[in-house]
Amino acid sequence: MEGMGSIGYFHVCTDGRSLPWMFQDESDFIAGVNRIGICYLRTNAKVIAYVLMDNHVHFVLRGTMSQCKAFITLYKQLTGTWIYLKYGINKFLKQLPTNILLLETQERLLNTISYIDRNPIIAGYKYLPTEYLWGSARYVFKESQGDNHANPLTDLSCRFQRKLLGTRIVIPGNWRIDNKGMLCPESFIDASVIESYFKTPARYSYFLSKKLEGIVEQELEFSQKTFIPDIELRKIVRKIASEDYGKDSVAELDVNARLSIARRLRYRYAATLKQISRMVYLDKTALEGFI
Repeated sequence: MEGMGSIGYFHVCTDGRSLPWMFQDESDFIAGVNRIGICYLRTNAKVIAYVLMDNHVHFVLRGTMSQCKAFITLYKQLTGTWIYLKYGINKFLKQLPTNILLLETQERLLNTISYIDRNPIIAGYKYLPTEYLWGSARYVFKESQGDNHANPLTDLSCRFQRKLLGTRIVIPGNWRIDNKGMLCPESFIDASVIESYFKTPARYSYFLSKKLEGIVEQELEFSQKTFIPDIELRKIVRKIASEDYGKDSVAELDVNARLSIARRLRYRYAATLKQISRMVYLDKTALEGFI
């Protein structure tokens, strides 16, 4: 398995049981797709696969745990701002649970990508994965690249781009945007990664035909389990307390220092709330609002 600070593939998703909706109409979904590109540019977490459903999202990202955490945090923030500006609902996504699950084997990577692409079928939409507008499956093993109805962003002024996309970040000029104002996902997803693993369209179709929901959803259910056992994590905590704060034990630190360590354990080492509570001697419910 790759280390927590090294690059790997991660399944990043929100909990579909927590909200009645995240996207209600076409403009919500278009803006949702655009935010993927923006989050990629701001975090450098590579987007391998995605699907936007009406009340949750799934991504397969390549990067470090920290980059993937930054990606979904920013995606939620930008989506929350959109919902507030359009619907007048404040902090709609603030407590929305997320999962970040390391895909340490090729089998898990292929299963997860297929599960994500199958989501429209699972949800009962009358679309093949390759027909669903708000997922990346339609760009895998595509014979021709590019959209005839899309134009380079260089055709738009910077001012108009900012107004349309709701960001001041510089978007690469070779990215394209369609006539409905949606960034073409081919600009920011790397379908070649999926193609290299599945090898042929027939093999990809075979995986899409498999009922993988039980396998992947069980992995998500158990994703609260940490990657690092307590005995190893305690060594890490002692080292942080010594090197950063000059203390022999975390018990000697004040609350702010403990919270800082707690955040590091969560985002760098994928520790669970229960485990972090044991490591920094803070109540689990108190930690929930800070990490």
